Amino acid sequence: MLQFNVDLHIHSLHSIGVSKVMTVPKLVEGAKEKGLDLIGTGDATQPQWLKHLQSHLKQNKDVYVYDSISFIPTVEIEDIESIHHVVLLPDFESVEKLRTSLKSSSPNLDHKWGGRPRVNLRGEEIAGLVRDAGGMIGPAHAFTPFKSIFRENKHTCLKTCYGKETDYIHFIELGLSADSEIADFIPELRNLTYITSSDAHSPSPNKLGREFVRFEMQNATFEEVSRVLKRERGRKSLLNVGLDPRLGKYFLSFCSKCRRTLNIIEGTHSPSYDELNIYMSCINDDETERLLRDIHLRKIKCPADGKPLRLGVRDRAAAIGDGVSKAPSHRPPYLRIAPLLDIIVSALGVKSASSKSAIKLYNEMRGTLGPESIILTTAPMTKLHKLHDKVAQMIQAYRDGTACYVAGGGGRYGKLIPPWECESS
Repeated sequence: MLQFNVDLHIHSLHSIGVSKVMTVPKLVEGAKEKGLDLIGTGDATQPQWLKHLQSHLKQNKDVYVYDSISFIPTVEIEDIESIHHVVLLPDFESVEKLRTSLKSSSPNLDHKWGGRPRVNLRGEEIAGLVRDAGGMIGPAHAFTPFKSIFRENKHTCLKTCYGKETDYIHFIELGLSADSEIADFIPELRNLTYITSSDAHSPSPNKLGREFVRFEMQNATFEEVSRVLKRERGRKSLLNVGLDPRLGKYFLSFCSKCRRTLNIIEGTHSPSYDELNIYMSCINDDETERLLRDIHLRKIKCPADGKPLRLGVRDRAAAIGDGVSKAPSHRPPYLRIAPLLDIIVSALGVKSASSKSAIKLYNEMRGTLGPESIILTTAPMTKLHKLHDKVAQMIQAYRDGTACYVAGGGGRYGKLIPPWECESS
């Protein structure tokens, strides 16, 4: 068996808000920097993107390849409930078959910006059509407060979304605001394989592969990926790599209007707020549980503007589940780590990933140690310290789980606190 680093959810330049350079050659360039072996094409049902894929990817038996990087046709679909689904397909013929079956139900399938098609069917119906086309489907970014299966006032189990197709759902995508620990609060999900994906809108190394999964399989084909997701014939997922959920935009509960995030503190103080946060007091765990339940029922108002609070990813998963996160024996480790370029930006104290000093150090590290996936996961710490001590300290903190954060929420990304500032923060 071989090991492959895989990112199954990206978008093309035919989705809104995506870089104009999101093309196959640029994706391959970014994949090599990142150390990815296999990428989902994204947006495969969009006709112009499909033609681009067909003109660039060479088929070698069951593998689509461009300059040593493999591809699987994928697409993200929005259903009639505004739930997003990740769809994996075996080949371009199956893409055409799915397009034909969706066409009468999708107002934007052929639109220039129809990379993520809206389909006026329920999840169960779409899942059936995907299975008829020979593909696989699972919930996309399953826990985000918007467009996800487990968002508030939507589904609390797979069955109500996928109906009779539920037995054919073998994976969920965690999304940037969730990890395995959060998903494993829900007993129903513990038998599924979790994928971590970038949902990239740019081929840059801090977007493409910012979350990825490491699979053990024979080669980079749809059939082998299918076996991994079903955990058949010895194929399996070895590692999920992704952002710590606290860095995601929807980790904390938040105000539905002003997007201030909720901080629960011990005590009996009256609710208060500042520019970024809301502060509410609870005297014990039972009172905290009641507060979260009332937030779900929209009974708790923001002290800043009087609008209802909404549950963030962490609190929503705990409310759906049984209160305890239990990892099954098949669950691989989850490495909570940011993209290397973001780590470098923080370590150098520069403003952005386009900084010349950050890019110079990024290229130096890659030139010395290899692809980013190696640097983040297995590169010896002694070699990392020789190249840059502060970058090494941050990678070490990620690897051993001691990294400190300002948690994100309400659409605002969280922030890593460098190790040398943790004690004083």
